[in-house]
Amino acid sequence: MPVLSDIKIDLNAREVVLALHQGRKAPPELIDQTQEIIEQYKSLLHPLAVYKWVRVLGVNGEKVLLDTGEDGNKLRINIGPHFDLMSKAELALVSVVTIGGELDECVRDLNKSDHILEAYLLDSVGVVALAQIEEVIRSLAEKEAETRGWGVGYALAPGSLRGWPLEGQADLCGLLSLEQINVRLSDSNILIPLKSASGIIGIGPNYQSKKVESVCQFCTRADTCWQRRK
Repeated sequence: MPVLSDIKIDLNAREVVLALHQGRKAPPELIDQTQEIIEQYKSLLHPLAVYKWVRVLGVNGEKVLLDTGEDGNKLRINIGPHFDLMSKAELALVSVVTIGGELDECVRDLNKSDHILEAYLLDSVGVVALAQIEEVIRSLAEKEAETRGWGVGYALAPGSLRGWPLEGQADLCGLLSLEQINVRLSDSNILIPLKSASGIIGIGPNYQSKKVESVCQFCTRADTCWQRRK
């Protein structure tokens, strides 16, 4: 199963702080401190991604039917009321990405030693780094669609898309060899390490967009997420 390990993470302190402030003016002193955090802890980032292409056989009700490619086995995933976002897909890119667990361990240690601001900034750096890996997956979908003369749909994820609960991660993760990137799914359907994410992106000839579209308007965290795309 394909694994991406040579992933470049390009962290910019100003962008991290602007994201924290939702685009508002970033205090220079906070930018400087964030840059120090990046330089001190960037070795804790271990970006990895595992992915698989699956055929989309159709949409029925709130369920998307996938051909797993394994002895003709099919999988129905219930993504909820926004199932129409996958209705134009003929292929889907299923993935799990991670930055590893070392950064989260360091954040916990910093919190325990009352370095609260440092822990917060480091955690934010980890979130931004994870988002950059997700962008690599989006680019992979866009390039495949371009090669076929197709378009791309939305990047969808259980626990984020309204109506698709976190339990849906079990379906997606069941299609992938998570052990290849040292990730596991807990009994409560949480990815471990915590700075990990699953997702699915549909591509097909009936999609009009050449870029993976933002799903923020359908996200469960639309009103609070500091990464929200306009």
